Amino acid sequence: MIVDLIPKRLELISELVPQAREIALLINPNQPTTERVMHDAQAAARAKGVQLHILKAGSDSEIDAAFAALVQRRAGALLIATDPFFDSRIN
Repeated sequence: MIVDLIPKRLELISELVPQAREIALLINPNQPTTERVMHDAQAAARAKGVQLHILKAGSDSEIDAAFAALVQRRAGALLIATDPFFDSRIN
């Protein structure tokens, strides 16, 4: 069910931050649902008329690189996929 919520979460973030024409999605590439999440998120982004940047991170160093890419791409919003790896790093 969590995977099914990604398009809705993207829709909500685009409504909460309507000036964000580019949204980034942080995803763990080590999850078996990664391809489906990316596909569904891309479809939702197209439907909302926003550009989606997929940022992949499966390790701490990749998280740092993903945030550097986020800044470089000047995304107006960030959506973090629900994942135990990310959840364990929220402080």
